[in-house]
This record gives sequence, C-alpha cells and structure tokens, in this order.
Amino acid sequence: MKTRNLLLTGIITLSGMLIFTSCNKDDETVADDLPATETEAAEMVASSLASGTSGAASDIETAAALANEAVDYESGMKSAGTTGKSLSCGESADTTMVTAGTGVITYNNTKTYNYTLECDELGNPLKLDVGFSYNGEFDAPRLASTHSVSGDFEITNIEYTSDMYLINGTWERSGGFESKIRNQATRQATIQFEFVDVAVEKEPKEIDNGTIHFLISGSSSHGSFSYDGTITFTGNREAIIEISGTRYVTNLETGEVEEQ
Repeated sequence: MKTRNLLLTGIITLSGMLIFTSCNKDDETVADDLPATETEAAEMVASSLASGTSGAASDIETAAALANEAVDYESGMKSAGTTGKSLSCGESADTTMVTAGTGVITYNNTKTYNYTLECDELGNPLKLDVGFSYNGEFDAPRLASTHSVSGDFEITNIEYTSDMYLINGTWERSGGFESKIRNQATRQATIQFEFVDVAVEKEPKEIDNGTIHFLISGSSSHGSFSYDGTITFTGNREAIIEISGTRYVTNLETGEVEEQ
C-alpha cells in the first residue's frame, strides 16, 4: 500500500511539472518577439496604404490635388501656364505640408512634394512627375509605427478632358511597427509598393481602380520575414490585399482588414 501511494504521488508530481512546463512554454510563445505572421503582414501593409494613417492613399490624393493645380483643372484650361496657379511646361515647384490626425487613429507627418509638368510640342500637358519624402508616425488601435517614407509618381491623363488621372510609380515606408495585440511584438520592416495604372477621380479625388504590387520584409529579435502580394482597388474606398494565397478586404480610411 505504501509503495502504491508513493508511485501515485510521483505520477501526480510529474504531471504537475509537465503542466507547469507546458504553461511556461505557452507564456514564452506569447511573449516572444516572433517574425510576422501572414495576417500581421497584411495589417502592416493595410496600415501603410490607409489614408487614415496618412499612408499611400493620402499621398495619392495629394498628388491628384497637385495635378489639378498644375493644369488648372477646375478652370478647364487646355494648356499649361495660362493662369497664375498653373505650371508652365517644364516648370517645377515644391510644397511642404504638415498632416496631423486626432481621434481613434492619430498621426503626424511633415511632407515635402516636388513636382514637374511635362507637355507636348503644342504646350498641352502630358504628365506630372511627383517626388516626395517625409518622416512620420501613427498610432492605431492594433498597430503603431514610427517611419520614413519616399516615393515617385508619374501622373498621366492630366488633360482637362479626362475624368480620371492614372498614377504609376513607387512608394516605400521603412521603420518600426509595434503590435498592440497577440504577442505585442515590435518589428523593423520595409514596405514597398509599385503602382500599376491606379485610376483616381479628379473630383472627388478618390481611388477608383488599379493595382499595387507589394513586398514587405523585416525582422525582429527572433527572426526575419518576407511576403509579397497584390492590392486591387475595388472602389467604395476598399481594396483587396492578396498575400500567400489569402485575400483580405481592407478599408482605405481606417486600414482595418478582414479575411475573405
């Protein structure tokens, strides 16, 4: 009987040690700064796209506004340089603006845009080349970031008879991304966008359709990660992010994502 009791006590003690060890492993997994999962990568991409975090969609809208002014779209002028606020052919200009947001999502950026108007032999506008760079930050319910951004856009269809601009070019954000959910990891990441015929309404300045090819790569103290995929604009201020065969719907204002 005594031997049996000792054996039972040993089994209970060993089981308790295994349970304790298992719990410790789970806690370590939650606390570890793991490489980004596919869903977390999609969230970082979505937040970099959203206008509500002053992301790429915001820069698209600003570039469209600069094109409006460069060719005096609101006055319906056919040629460049016909009014005080239009650019002359080959003329360059720059502007710096501070963007800040308060509310559920906060952000702060000081953005500098440089742009040049190119025309044909008759003085009709052909395209506006826009370059920009800035440092900034945002703080959203699920993610926060401090980063730097640079990019170059080529805007065509800027003649007054067109209803939409076409934007091609690149956009890149690099910096730290702090998750506020799951394992609350902090990662360094670079997100690169390549725009392919992104159509933007001239009034209002909203993205209608087009595609972005993206690459996100980064690291944490526990490893590196890399994902690529596509973003397809569907109108109604939404887009589809496809990454590793999974599709997510994202809101272009808030950057929220939902798996389809």
